[in-house]
Amino acid sequence: MSVRAGEQEKVWYRSDRVFWSGGGWFFLTREKTQEGPFTSRLEAEQELNFYIRHIVEWGLYKEA
Repeated sequence: MSVRAGEQEKVWYRSDRVFWSGGGWFFLTREKTQEGPFTSRLEAEQELNFYIRHIVEWGLYKEA
């Protein structure tokens, strides 16, 4: 995967983006937004996959 301008290359793992906080599951986007809460880790992971798929489909993902 290409790295956007100004970002360092990193291998992302789902565990880096999905976390528990304040009674719910959340995920972080590359744009540094926090999405959630979700009722389970699985739901948060599914929503993260949905989010990524649609960012790419809608042409909002910008490669470096």
